[in-house]
Amino acid sequence: MFAPTTPRIGVRLVAAAAGSLLVHAVFVSGAMRGLADVFRWHKEPEPVVVQARIVALAPPEPPRAAPATPKPARKPKVKSAPAPPPVMTAAAGAASAVPAAATEPASSAATAATPVTSVDAPAAAPPPSPEPPPVPPKPLKQSPFPARASIAFELTLEANNYKVWATQTWEAADGRYRIFLSAEAKALFFTLGALSMESQGVITGDGLRPERYVDERNKRRTVVSFSANEKSATVDEANGNRKTVALTGQAADVMSLTYDLGFNPDIAVGSVFTLSNRDNVEEIRLMERRDETLALETGALVTRFYDFRRPNGGGGMQVWLAVERQWLPAKIRILGRDGAVTMVATRFEIPAADAR
Repeated sequence: MFAPTTPRIGVRLVAAAAGSLLVHAVFVSGAMRGLADVFRWHKEPEPVVVQARIVALAPPEPPRAAPATPKPARKPKVKSAPAPPPVMTAAAGAASAVPAAATEPASSAATAATPVTSVDAPAAAPPPSPEPPPVPPKPLKQSPFPARASIAFELTLEANNYKVWATQTWEAADGRYRIFLSAEAKALFFTLGALSMESQGVITGDGLRPERYVDERNKRRTVVSFSANEKSATVDEANGNRKTVALTGQAADVMSLTYDLGFNPDIAVGSVFTLSNRDNVEEIRLMERRDETLALETGALVTRFYDFRRPNGGGGMQVWLAVERQWLPAKIRILGRDGAVTMVATRFEIPAADAR
């Protein structure tokens, strides 16, 4: 029979296991001490007992606004002392900041209230002057005349008292005008002589501006063409010659001048015109203007009288405008080198539709 024996392997295993545990314990303990030295761990603090209580807090006072100070022009930077830290309120247990303006030194506040003007600041440029408004064009003068009119004249040659009857017509439309006068000297059934004068042009903001004047006497015709700028005129004479003359005054002819005065009844004494009468183009100046009552065969007529003379004082033209007949010419006297011709109105005919 076999006798039981204690196995040797079990004892060895137990001893080996105990030795391994001892070695691991030593290693782990040393490693932990090394990590503590590296991170400087401290001993865990003792637990703190906190006691809490509820306290009713008053609403915080709104911060006071700093007084407004005028903004100085280019104020230099002033280095101010740093603001003090916020003051802790014990009852609330929270921080409430004191307004900085309340803790600012008095000297600093006085410095901020005084405007500082920099001597290096450039002077302000003056504002640009406003541009003058554009000049509006002159409105058309209100015509004192009817749109159409016809006047019967008695022409008298003062040298021999020879009389001729003539008719003058006035027409105006669309900013243009036409004046035409015709006269014939007859004996029984024969025409001894014929005369016609015509002026055409435009009505402007200043009155009449002739463009073309035609003077025809016994089939001898003279044509005067005025330049657009009214500085010169071309004269085609009855003998076939052509000449250009300068206009020193306002352009006019013996027909347009009388009606231009109706547009400007208060024309200033001294006004200058360059008058065209047949082949002659000469300067005339207004010497006198007055109101005058004419005694005509048809009765008394209130008129405005104008007296034009040459620069040397001789010759010229005289005009009487009928104030009560819409400023139509009542009498015209032309003072020529060979004598004077007088035209006196004997009848005014104004269509009812054109009368004012």
